[in-house]
Amino acid sequence: MNQFAQFGGYLIEEADPAPETFRESRPEQAETLALLYDVSRELTAILDRERLLRKIAQRVKKIVNYHVFTVMLWNEATQLLEGVFAMHYENSIPARFRVPLHKGITGTAAGERRALRIGDTARDPRFIGDCGSPVQVRSEMVIPLLLQERLIGVLDLESTQLHAFTAEHERMLTTLGSFIAVALENSRLYHEARESAERLRSDLDTAREIQRQLLPNGAREVPGLDLAAAYLPARMLGGDFYDFLPYGEGRLGFALGDVSGKGTAAALYGSLAIGVLREHAVVHACPPGEMLALLNSRLHMPRLDARFIAMLFGVYDARTRKLSLANAGAPYPLLAREGAVEEIRLEGVPLGLLRDTAYDETTLELQPGDLVLFASDGILEAENSSQEAFGAERLNALLISFAAEDSAQQVAAKILAATDEYAGRGAAAYDDRTLVVMRVTEDSAADFSKMPIIY
Repeated sequence: MNQFAQFGGYLIEEADPAPETFRESRPEQAETLALLYDVSRELTAILDRERLLRKIAQRVKKIVNYHVFTVMLWNEATQLLEGVFAMHYENSIPARFRVPLHKGITGTAAGERRALRIGDTARDPRFIGDCGSPVQVRSEMVIPLLLQERLIGVLDLESTQLHAFTAEHERMLTTLGSFIAVALENSRLYHEARESAERLRSDLDTAREIQRQLLPNGAREVPGLDLAAAYLPARMLGGDFYDFLPYGEGRLGFALGDVSGKGTAAALYGSLAIGVLREHAVVHACPPGEMLALLNSRLHMPRLDARFIAMLFGVYDARTRKLSLANAGAPYPLLAREGAVEEIRLEGVPLGLLRDTAYDETTLELQPGDLVLFASDGILEAENSSQEAFGAERLNALLISFAAEDSAQQVAAKILAATDEYAGRGAAAYDDRTLVVMRVTEDSAADFSKMPIIY
């Protein structure tokens, strides 16, 4: 079944604006229909408003001769028609004027939602002359631009000649006006979407920098400990986080977390967790299991969109070289020692899921040369082009390959480089990748009386 559209009172096939039989019987009407069809298709494909307005002026000129052509758009906020484009003969001129509805010929046409064609403006009391205009307007035609009865604006054509505009001109432009209204509305929506996207991009850039500033670079005054962290979000904002906290003389608290989900909401939830963690660390530097229980209680109360956080929390005592750990559903830490890698198997429920959850602790007695890795699941789950995960086997082999002189910073950088190479350079990461690396060093002249300095 053929589809039909209405042009100037005629029903025509959309696939052919002027069939052969129609062109033979009514050549002038067929030529007009074909022109309207081509113009409408061309205009509705243009999204840049300035280019669209200029093209409208040029195309209307081919249909109706005018001396001044103006496009005015309806501003819902000001309740005024506002001039956005004007053409004087062949040159565009400024169009910075406003007209309320029902004032003048333009406002009347817009207010009554109907075309007005004035053969002699001197005889029409509604005509408002512009003393600054280089053209003496003798006739005028205003075509409202409507989109399902919603006013988009008007086309205002003026001429220095009396009775310059005919009923046929009015009919053709009224028909074309519906397509111009669609084109202008498409352009408005496109520009709004582009501006929103630019604002969002700017906001995300700011938020990303704020998030980066929240994360510390490292910690000093922890004798015998070489410490490094790395953080690479998969998107502009990430749900992973880490933190270092002074926990007493020669004692360092640290955390690594992974919020469920991605993007802005996950980043904000992670920032909330950092704030709560720092608050508790200042008030009460408690053991890791107790710290996770406190965090769980605080994060469970809001129940924000059913989010939760997988998190490791630990405390390192430089004096005894003991590392106390508690785990709330994060990947197991890895201990590399003397050519072997051991998983520190410690279970726990992610934070924010269940009320009154208790968390087990374990304590490791470390020794010089030990390398301890805390990594979010984005490291193990990094995929190659065949969707195969990087996996524990590759990560363990990499940890064993490090030399004793490799610093914690070098270890972190090489792990990230290895996952990049595995996934393919330039490939978009599916998940955030976060690392905290601890290497225990020999420090015979240690001063354990200082508080760690976080920087």
